[in-house]
Amino acid sequence: MDKDKKLEKQINEFQSLGKENPKIDVGMLMLNALQSQKQNEVPAKTKRWAYLISIGAPPFGILFAVKYFFSDEDDARQVAWSCVVLTVLALLMWWVFAKLLFSGSGTSLQQVEQIKPSDIMQLTQ
Repeated sequence: MDKDKKLEKQINEFQSLGKENPKIDVGMLMLNALQSQKQNEVPAKTKRWAYLISIGAPPFGILFAVKYFFSDEDDARQVAWSCVVLTVLALLMWWVFAKLLFSGSGTSLQQVEQIKPSDIMQLTQ
């Protein structure tokens, strides 16, 4: 919301300048203000990749969150928080999936930890 107030302030300044000097092209100044506001945002393609990696490879989503948390783009913090939320949700989904997989197979985590590499080698030969 802060950037909207900043843009509104700029537009009001341009309107007052236009009233003082009719030779000033207020419309062009407003268009430039709108374009400069868009240029200081995280590109949509980059957001998409950050979100996909946050969901598909959850631990790496935290790296994107840290990157955008310290970035100077206007919407970078929002992207960072979105990456954190998506990463946490993806980790929870993986945990639930693993829990369901082990409970459905009748195998406990302690049983999986007791498997020796030599046992696996005997099965593959």
